[in-house]
Amino acid sequence: MLMAKALTDYQKGKMIVEEIAAKHDISITTITVWAKKAGLPLRKRGRRRQEMPTERQLNIINLASVYRYDQVGAKLGLHRQSVHRIVKRWRNWASPSKAPFAPGDMLIWCGKELTVVDANWQDGTLIDDRGKIFMHFPWYGGQIPEKIGINPKYVVPSPAAA
Repeated sequence: MLMAKALTDYQKGKMIVEEIAAKHDISITTITVWAKKAGLPLRKRGRRRQEMPTERQLNIINLASVYRYDQVGAKLGLHRQSVHRIVKRWRNWASPSKAPFAPGDMLIWCGKELTVVDANWQDGTLIDDRGKIFMHFPWYGGQIPEKIGINPKYVVPSPAAA
């Protein structure tokens, strides 16, 4: 009876062997021996394969869709190869190329506060506090601009809200 319950838990695969052993008050080795005798496939060593990327990995993927890998790595304290490895592992999770910033976003770039007026995935139009316009400002240029807030004056309402 105990063996049947333990092997049922083992087959379901929702608990690790240590949890099954603790639940049924038997040793880990006993469960493995019982599974072998029952002809069940034994579990592999190591942790389970990750099903979906973490929040940080998603952030890296999104930044890498706009910026070069070395730029993303420099911003996040990673090597270019580490960024490439994450992007390659989660390539199916990459969202289609879109603008990293939306109209109304306020940015800091080279010590200047700028506001996004128009944006696409490659570049955008920015305006500074004096009214100077920066046309075709490339997102993937030397530095990665840092978002600091939103200027409601330039936010474009979404079609669903209208």
